[in-house]
Amino acid sequence: MPAHYALSDAAIVLVSLFAGQALWRNMKALPAFAMACFGVAACIGVVRFGGGLQDALAALHSGASQYLGLAGAFAILAHYLLPPKGRNGIAIIFIILSVALAIFWFAKPFLGPLFLLALAVAFAASIVRPGPSRPSWLVPVACAVMLANTLFIRRAAWLDEAVSWHAYHLIIALALAALAKGLMTTKQRVS
Repeated sequence: MPAHYALSDAAIVLVSLFAGQALWRNMKALPAFAMACFGVAACIGVVRFGGGLQDALAALHSGASQYLGLAGAFAILAHYLLPPKGRNGIAIIFIILSVALAIFWFAKPFLGPLFLLALAVAFAASIVRPGPSRPSWLVPVACAVMLANTLFIRRAAWLDEAVSWHAYHLIIALALAALAKGLMTTKQRVS
């Protein structure tokens, strides 16, 4: 795989850096953690392809993408189902990481279905419990886009491998940006 594969992963890293910081400043610990999960997995991809370490980091990149992707989806879902007060989400984050790790090690066939299920439930929960953010429609749209992206773009047989790779990652970056914007309240804290 050529080095240009790192470019679309870099888009996810940039979005997750800026969005994660903004969400953290706005007291959204779980969504900020979700951004970090997606960003770390993408960062491994940037190093893998940008550094010419395609084979050496293939297993790490794949594993981190699966494990951290699931943890990120769980964090988005937990934001709606188990909302922490302020930044006090450390216990929830620990539970998310533990459950995702257990699934990764002991129930790997369930990773994909649970990722999709978490996004689907987050989609529904964001409609039922939209919160004070405006525009509130961005969160369900972001979840739906990530769902559709995973189902129809990732490794799509009807697309060239490079096109599928870049489209999948660029759509994730756009969905993460929309998710962050949708979770931001109209009154933001500046620190």
